[in-house]
Amino acid sequence: MPQRAVVLFLVLLLAVPAGAQDAPDAGTSSGVLTKPPTLLRQVEARFPPEAQAQGLAGTVVMEVDIGADGKVLDARVVQSAGHGFDEAALEAVHQFQFSPAEVDGQPAPVRIQYAYEFLYRPQVVEAPPAPTGEVVNFSGLLLERGTRNPLAGATVVVDAGGETREAVSGADGHFELKGVPAGTWPVVVTAQDYTRYEVTETITEGQRTEVTYHVRRKQYGAMETVVRGKAERKEVAQVSLRQEEVRLVPGTQGDALKVVQNLPGVARSPFGFGLLVVRGGKPWDTRVYVDEEFVPLLFHFGGLYATFNSNLLEDISFQPGNFGAEHGRSIGGMVRAATRTPSKEGIHGYVDINVIDTSLMVEAPLGSDWSFAAAGRRSYVDAVLPWALHTFVPEGNALNFTVAPRYFDYQLKLERRPKGSRERLSLTLFGSDDQLSLVLSNPTFDSEGRSNIDTLQAYHRLAFRWDKPLSQNLTMLTRASLGVDRNDLGAGADIFVRSTQFPLSLRHGYSLELPEQKLQVNAGVDVLVVPFTQEVQAPPPFKLNQIPDPFVSRQLLREDAARVPWEPGAYLEAVWQPLPGLKVVPGLRADYESTLRRAWVDPRLAAFWQVTEHTTLKAAAGLYHQPPDYRLGLLSPTFGNPNLLPEGAQHYAVGAEHQFTDALSLDMQVYYKNLFDLAEPVPADSNASPDTQVPNYESFGKGRSYGVELLLRHQLTKNFFGWISYSLSRTDYLDTLTKKMRRGPLDQPHNLVVVASYKLPYDFIAGVRLRYSSGPLNTPIEGAIYDANANYYFPLSSKPFSRRLPAFFQADVRVDKRFVYDNWMLAIYADVQNVTNRQNVEGTLNNFDYTQERFLYGLPIIPAIGVRGEF
Repeated sequence: MPQRAVVLFLVLLLAVPAGAQDAPDAGTSSGVLTKPPTLLRQVEARFPPEAQAQGLAGTVVMEVDIGADGKVLDARVVQSAGHGFDEAALEAVHQFQFSPAEVDGQPAPVRIQYAYEFLYRPQVVEAPPAPTGEVVNFSGLLLERGTRNPLAGATVVVDAGGETREAVSGADGHFELKGVPAGTWPVVVTAQDYTRYEVTETITEGQRTEVTYHVRRKQYGAMETVVRGKAERKEVAQVSLRQEEVRLVPGTQGDALKVVQNLPGVARSPFGFGLLVVRGGKPWDTRVYVDEEFVPLLFHFGGLYATFNSNLLEDISFQPGNFGAEHGRSIGGMVRAATRTPSKEGIHGYVDINVIDTSLMVEAPLGSDWSFAAAGRRSYVDAVLPWALHTFVPEGNALNFTVAPRYFDYQLKLERRPKGSRERLSLTLFGSDDQLSLVLSNPTFDSEGRSNIDTLQAYHRLAFRWDKPLSQNLTMLTRASLGVDRNDLGAGADIFVRSTQFPLSLRHGYSLELPEQKLQVNAGVDVLVVPFTQEVQAPPPFKLNQIPDPFVSRQLLREDAARVPWEPGAYLEAVWQPLPGLKVVPGLRADYESTLRRAWVDPRLAAFWQVTEHTTLKAAAGLYHQPPDYRLGLLSPTFGNPNLLPEGAQHYAVGAEHQFTDALSLDMQVYYKNLFDLAEPVPADSNASPDTQVPNYESFGKGRSYGVELLLRHQLTKNFFGWISYSLSRTDYLDTLTKKMRRGPLDQPHNLVVVASYKLPYDFIAGVRLRYSSGPLNTPIEGAIYDANANYYFPLSSKPFSRRLPAFFQADVRVDKRFVYDNWMLAIYADVQNVTNRQNVEGTLNNFDYTQERFLYGLPIIPAIGVRGEF
């Protein structure tokens, strides 16, 4: 009686078996699965006599712990088939041999979920044993249809008239069968999550038949991933997202970095533009890094897409506060994105065309160790947005100007990552260019007739990365980059800011792991040098308690500057487990800023206590500093004050995490942030003599931010992922004039985001995002003063940011349909923002004398409909 078992792989669920150590975080993309385990030796399970007699079949699902050497350490049944199938499957699986899984290029233990399928076959006469020396006469290659990726672990069965020949494909998708009798026989290929593949082949005596089969997945989409050992947690408030998890979030147009705007601690930015408002702070307070390189402009015009192609990213982590000592120059939050290694399995890529822009990417191996990727994007939103505004926004409710935005970005990556090694060497060239021209049809906004505003924002970077293991426990981490940034702003012909920067950065550090002491130490230097040239012609900064002169042309100031600010820093951080379940992360960072001529030291501390198997308590406190925003001229001798102090913040947080199931978790934290030495404009002194030199800014600003953040998250599983994010927060600042605390301009007490995406039959994926947030703060106008010389009214208000506008609500929907061919796939998608075309209030507009007011509404429904070809 022949016995046949089809060995099936499911998604890897848990990365580390019980008792194994988590993969430590070396400050890079530590914990990234670089190679999944592959079945090398299969032992066929005995078919239970009881089931054979009753003509039964069944599938046994097991959790299998695989050691770093590829041997099976343990196995447990999680879905029973009964009738003796469980015992037979466990007996066989304990004898399996896998190739070791690799995390960051090193063998590591993993836990997989494994299904053993028993297919009933009527009892037939066994084929005689194959003669000694029998040759392979039937072989082939199994590829996943559409992606051309090798299909490992699939079973190939040839039924040669009662004689059965069977093989399992290897890691490269190849299989071989010996001694298949001559004739025409049915061939069946089966694998978990793949459709059954059936074909008829003719075997000719004395010849070898070679085939290639393209086996179709049951469902396609970016919703299946490998979850491996989590990197060592060092931040109390941290959310990590895999690229596969965020690609299909509605309202993001498939942009992974936009998903950060849907996480706890992030308020909705004004008009939905691409600003990161974290815990009520200024966008300058939060820094974004790609492979540890600072990205000065995260989003293109209007926040439609990130300036770095999300398809090159592997994962993203977001810390709204209390981040570690490795990073500084920020008093808010931090976003870190890690790029992935370009494909080493043939040429792959995509072309995506939609109504907003076109993007493309290609990646391929270069020999055994090297690979490269190239990507680019170019917009044509300048043709789409004016049409949408005039079509969907009622007359008079939108800004009455012509918009001509254009943007492009590019990425080129070359990487060396030897197989079986933790060493990683890469060179990445990337950049972005945004141009925007606003031509207002009514030039009365300017008493001197200016009607155009022109902007240019561009950056270019050449980044070098080298992760080099010096020993089993010591790793060297080097990052270096050079770049060119341009920021130009003009109003009319006589008001302008033209700035060109040439940033140079170097991060060089070491990570030492001491397993016996349960200690990891990270130390290094972090140096930033920003040579720049700047031309500025503008009126003097506005004084809060003074009516400005509308004829700015008679008081324009000019500054031409060329300086070389430099900001060296150093850090020391440890991850220590003094007791079982307790982890302490102390850190110390020192920085210096040459323009301010000041140095500071920031101590930081975080602690984690795993009180039960599924519950962890956490707490953190730290000191943070940053230079004032040089982009706003705060350090300019003419328009700012080069003697300002570094802005500072004290971060405090306590929280808890609970894992209900492998997929469902709840994360909560309560935070308080004390702000000090903030750069604030200096009010006019009516008692000062005309010759008195009063600085434009001083470091007397104070503030506070506090709140609660919740994240109920369903991790990426076979068909579903999603989360519910809620933030309750308040942000207050010291009023410069009244010396009392008032609400900050970006204060949003309530932010609720619901995200869900589900994989449907027939290669459909549907998702929805719902967002509710408190309305923006507004300054009510109490009256106006008429300036007869300029023939205009100047508004008066004594209560800045004291009125809350109506709440914001938006529903976004995304639907994807995929068509799969042998060597490529075609996807058609519709990602519709504001699907209900709700008129959300963003601000107010007044008539000429401020006696009448009406709401200013945000963007209407924006359908991003497109096609995407992948190969």
